[in-house]
Amino acid sequence: MLIGPAEIERIREYQAVIRPEPSIIKAAVAIILRDGEHGTELLMMQRAKHENDPWSGQMSFPGGKIEVSDVDSKAAAIREAYEEVGAILYEKDYLGRLDDMYGLKANDIYSVHISCFVFKPDRALDLVANYEVADMVWLPMSTLDDRSKAFDYRHPRDPALSMPAVMLDREKEQILWGLSLRMLANLHDLLDWPMKVLNDSERAYLADMEKRNLSPENAKKMKQSLRHQEHD
Repeated sequence: MLIGPAEIERIREYQAVIRPEPSIIKAAVAIILRDGEHGTELLMMQRAKHENDPWSGQMSFPGGKIEVSDVDSKAAAIREAYEEVGAILYEKDYLGRLDDMYGLKANDIYSVHISCFVFKPDRALDLVANYEVADMVWLPMSTLDDRSKAFDYRHPRDPALSMPAVMLDREKEQILWGLSLRMLANLHDLLDWPMKVLNDSERAYLADMEKRNLSPENAKKMKQSLRHQEHD
């Protein structure tokens, strides 16, 4: 699966859905693309395990919370990509923006609001992971056409919640799920590409995630963890 000139133009022309819903944390991520031997690949990272990190050990795109010093959310994504994985991104690398995403609600408020920006540098990146990153992976987009990698994942903050996920590496516990998987579903939709790793009911469940709430006990824990992130 290759994101070529026609697909790049679609991403450039896409009008992202941008929403101002209140949330505990506002963050931005960078989806960085490159052409690999077997098609387009996306840079993902596995976060280092840390008791105060609500996304400890999880797979994500480079990114993090938007700081008051950031000009805008895209600037935050560019800054975080450099700080976390050493990726230097320029305006010429920018392709477009995906829809805003919100995490599960913690009682009365969304846990996180994420803005997602797509980049495709025309050069190899000299990547260097910082202390927040346990591993970096160039994920072939063709992985999302492999139905055998799908499985049901229990939300680490609320095991009563089961959701669609993609197993990337069982030994390293690298699992694609939640917001990151929803972003890639959004990218596939705007490109009018199938994402065969998930069936129709799983895609519908994923699209409906924002309407779901953590249990009261787990919502309290999530709020405490996210507010710790606010002050880091």
